Amino acid sequence: MNDNRIDTGRSETEQAIMDATLIALAKHGYADLSIKSIGTEFEKSTSLLYYHYENKDELLLAFLDYVIDLFVATIDPNAENPDAELRSFVEHVLPPERPPDGGDVEPVAPPGMNEPEMFQRAIFELRTQTVHDDDYRQKFDEMESYMIDTIATLIRREMEAGHYREMNAEVMAENLMAFLFRSLDVRVTGTRPQSAHAMRESVYFLLDNVMPSGTDHPGDVATADDDCRS
Repeated sequence: MNDNRIDTGRSETEQAIMDATLIALAKHGYADLSIKSIGTEFEKSTSLLYYHYENKDELLLAFLDYVIDLFVATIDPNAENPDAELRSFVEHVLPPERPPDGGDVEPVAPPGMNEPEMFQRAIFELRTQTVHDDDYRQKFDEMESYMIDTIATLIRREMEAGHYREMNAEVMAENLMAFLFRSLDVRVTGTRPQSAHAMRESVYFLLDNVMPSGTDHPGDVATADDDCRS
């Protein structure tokens, strides 16, 4: 795995377990994942997995906490340049650019996935469990709420500095996250690959035309005052 990974404060063994879980989840998906398949990717004894975690779901919830910690570390509400921080976060989350016709796009699948692609697959697999499992739903709600609140904070800071036009920061943050998650979903599933390009174009239209002050495209999305929220 990437030696330049973000340090989330986990021990060497815990980090190795998270790495093994990422690889196994990306390879097998949630339904076919087992402690045994995670152990196959784990460089140490499989018994260590049972020492730390009672079962698959306990391990995966811990893995989701790890993913949340990584996401939190990718965006700083107190960054010196809020606009640059937003753009950096967007590029971190958006899948790589592909042709708009989707001619050579294939669904992400082992072998040959890089680490960002494995994280995309893993997040997608775990996010589907929110339909049936309150624990997964709560953790994704925590992660997405943090992202939206942080993006809204960065937008408000740019508004206060006069760099962004007046808008409803929370609604704009919701729009940005919706585009990002849709882009991630179509990249993983391979359905309507042209949508990934459209989502990327939409995100950068907001960043380049709708949000900055003094542009020729004020837009109608999320430009109302906060008091006008329905």
